[in-house]
Amino acid sequence: MKQWGLATDRALPADYDGDGKTDVAIYRPSTGQWFIISSSTGGVTVRQWGIASDVPVPGDFDGDGKADIAIFRASTGQWFVVNSSTSAVTAGQWGISGDLPLRGDFDGDGKADFAVYRPSGGTWFVRNSSNGSIASAAWGIAGDVPVPADFDGDGRTDVAVFRPANGAWFVIKSSTGAATVVQWGLSTDVVLLQR
Repeated sequence: MKQWGLATDRALPADYDGDGKTDVAIYRPSTGQWFIISSSTGGVTVRQWGIASDVPVPGDFDGDGKADIAIFRASTGQWFVVNSSTSAVTAGQWGISGDLPLRGDFDGDGKADFAVYRPSGGTWFVRNSSNGSIASAAWGIAGDVPVPADFDGDGRTDVAVFRPANGAWFVIKSSTGAATVVQWGLSTDVVLLQR
């Protein structure tokens, strides 16, 4: 067991040091600070990146095998990423106020994409890092929780939602485009999100 963080912190486990192991990490919304324990060295990294209203969305945006520190500014729909390979900052406009940022590599190029879920219409919007193209999908209804992940093992993140009303998972497999429904959970269950 490892004590790391406060009750108000957000857990953000990811491989920040590129050793193939997930690192213990938290984001402190009240201060916009990241606290990461490297699994390879045990060293602690503290990084100021974000403000109280930002949403942390770590991912490998530069394709170097390490999770980058990144935030989505919900009020403006902007992304701010610190690339682990160069320490350069990448900023991008993708989304509007009220959108939920998503973590994932939807185009399978080894880099995280800017992606959001718009709860008001159950619509997904993805800007593919491989070529800048835009993909969208209407998948979900009011009350659904987006749960993107690679459910079919093809190296691409699939569009998926969990419906708390009935405990069902609705997934569009990127390998086939087929939709599947899996009953797994109760209305009182909490799904583990990647954000």
